[in-house]
Amino acid sequence: MRKIGLAVIGLIGVTVFAFLLTTNHSDSNQINAKAVGDLLILEIELERQFMDGRVETERKQKSIASMEDFWAEYETWQVMEQSEGYIRFRKEIDDISPYLKANGYFGLKNGQLTIFEGIPLHEAAVQSFYQIDTEELETKLYQQLEEGIKINSKADYLDTLEIFRVYSDANALKG
Repeated sequence: MRKIGLAVIGLIGVTVFAFLLTTNHSDSNQINAKAVGDLLILEIELERQFMDGRVETERKQKSIASMEDFWAEYETWQVMEQSEGYIRFRKEIDDISPYLKANGYFGLKNGQLTIFEGIPLHEAAVQSFYQIDTEELETKLYQQLEEGIKINSKADYLDTLEIFRVYSDANALKG
């Protein structure tokens, strides 16, 4: 079954390769595919969408000798847009973004569990989750939220959401 799939991918790749070499568009916004010897040069845009909602984008030119190898390299990516000389891929990453790992803190804003860019004192809220019943919070947990709980990893992110979910204000959610 895998061989059939690779054969289909190869056939599609050859068709796209031929299309890219023979199609002529005059739209100046499109990036033209360039054939250099036996290579095809494409503009590739890779979008990585992290579980915290952040999308990081990388653009690069890719020299392609074999469309079959090219499609195999990006088989875990979803094609979002494709035009002459250009392909934009997206992949969902099962992790929090490097940006959040470097700058993210959990805290409270207007009684809601919130992620801040930097410590919560600066009020740079990035994302809010649910209302916290602060009356039910242990003093230690309340102080941690006031000072900011650093997010270093996916585990920190998920654990903190789970810990404070117990303190979510059910009445506020019904409101």
